[in-house]
Amino acid sequence: MLHRHVVLLAVVAAYFGVATSALVWFDAGLLVTAVTLFGVPALALAHFTLAPAAVVLSVTFLGTGLAVMLEGVAHVYGLWYSLGISELRLFGVLPLEMIAAVTLQALFLGLLYEVLFDDGAYTETSAYKRLLYFGVFTVGAFGLIGLHVLLFKSVFFSYSYIWLVVSVVAASITMMLLHRQFTVSFIDRLFDFTLIAAVPSGIALWLSAHNVHKVFANPQEYVATVSLFGEMVPAEEVVLLFAIPFLIAICYELYLDDRT
Repeated sequence: MLHRHVVLLAVVAAYFGVATSALVWFDAGLLVTAVTLFGVPALALAHFTLAPAAVVLSVTFLGTGLAVMLEGVAHVYGLWYSLGISELRLFGVLPLEMIAAVTLQALFLGLLYEVLFDDGAYTETSAYKRLLYFGVFTVGAFGLIGLHVLLFKSVFFSYSYIWLVVSVVAASITMMLLHRQFTVSFIDRLFDFTLIAAVPSGIALWLSAHNVHKVFANPQEYVATVSLFGEMVPAEEVVLLFAIPFLIAICYELYLDDRT
């Protein structure tokens, strides 16, 4: 089993190396980049997954909800601008291409955790019942952004980006504190996965700046900016590279798996 995991991880790493070079060479757009970096590997990993289809859909809903929250807050506060080819926006606010990109990224990360880091055991709770919970989260994310855009336009929080990051981290920590039945093995897997998953997420971030998929346009609202291989990005965005996979792994283990 360990040998298979090492081989799969090596194949994924090699794929990302080749894919990144090709995406830079062809100056690929937002959606093509997302499909290449996350859609294709997710499809390959799905071949090895033991997770029920409803579990995979739950992770997809989680990714969509996160995408709506991130892009919604970015639009409301002008934190960054997502530039796709079509520029289609849901309700005139949420860029569809970026929502699809973040959803594919979350799906890839969820499958990466399940295939390479999880034990393959699941609770007896109906997978479709849990799917409903994640569906409600996605609908709630749409509702929150819609309320802000329609009813609370005048409400503005300075340094909203760091508050967004803090919310993701706080949610993860809160879930862990509420469910303390974790083994040392899980904690070890959690941190290993977070460190490894930050690498493809970092590649996507670098490409989004290099190929101009995202324009970080409000530096006075960032805590700081850092150089990511020559591209200036908000420090908050770098923290998210670790916070998002950390959140996905915890949600997977708590609500889709057996917490062992």
